[in-house]
Amino acid sequence: MIHNSNRIAAITSSQVYRIMGAPKPRQTYITEIKMERRLLRSINTEVNTRPITWGHLCERMAFQSLGLNYKYYSDETKAHPSIPFYAGSPDGENVPKKSVIDIKCPFTLKAFCELLEICEKKDIEYFKEEKPEYYWQLVSNALIIGYKHAELIVYMPYYETLGDIVTLAESIETVDQYRFFWVKSANYDELPYILKESNISELNSFEFEIPQSDFDLLETRVKQALSEI
Repeated sequence: MIHNSNRIAAITSSQVYRIMGAPKPRQTYITEIKMERRLLRSINTEVNTRPITWGHLCERMAFQSLGLNYKYYSDETKAHPSIPFYAGSPDGENVPKKSVIDIKCPFTLKAFCELLEICEKKDIEYFKEEKPEYYWQLVSNALIIGYKHAELIVYMPYYETLGDIVTLAESIETVDQYRFFWVKSANYDELPYILKESNISELNSFEFEIPQSDFDLLETRVKQALSEI
C-alpha cells in the first residue's frame, strides 16, 4: 500500500484508459506524468468540484446499502506489487467473492442512464465500448489487487433519500464543512435524484469476470508507457 501523495507521477487506475486507446491521448498522459515528476506535485487541482463532493457523499450512502460482504476503503491507494509507479484507489471489494468494486454516483441524470444501461445489458464489450474509462479503471484495480472479478455499482438517490444525504453532509467533520455547504443550502430540485415511481433501483450493479486477455493487454500497455517516462 502507498500513500495517496505517491499517486503523483504514477500511472493510476482512474487515468489508465488514456494509454489503452488512440496515440494522442496516450502521449498527452505520458507528458503530464513527466510534468508531475518535474514539479513533484499533481497538476490536477480539481478536488472539490460539485460532482466530486456529491460523489463522495453518495458513495457513503451506497456503501451503507451494500451489506456486510462489502469492504469500503476508497481513501486508500494501493501500489502494484511488482510494477513501480503504478497504483490505484479502488472503492472497495466484495470480500467473499474477491471482486473489486467501483461505485459511480453520477451528477447528471443523463450520465446515470448511460451507466444504468451498462448494468442492465451486462455485456463486457458494450461496457468497454461505451465507458472505457470506467471499464479499464476496474480492470486496473483488479490487476493491482490480484482479483479476477470486478463489479460496477451505480447509485442515484430517490428524492426521499436526499434528506439523509444532507444530514450526512452536516455530519462531516468541521474541517471539511466548506466542501459540502452547497449541498446543505441547495433546493432539492437542484440535486440529482430519481423517482420511486420510475421502478428504477437506487443501487444498480454489473459483476463480471475479467478476460485474461484484457489483463495481459493492460499490463503490456502500462509497462510500455512507463518505459517512455
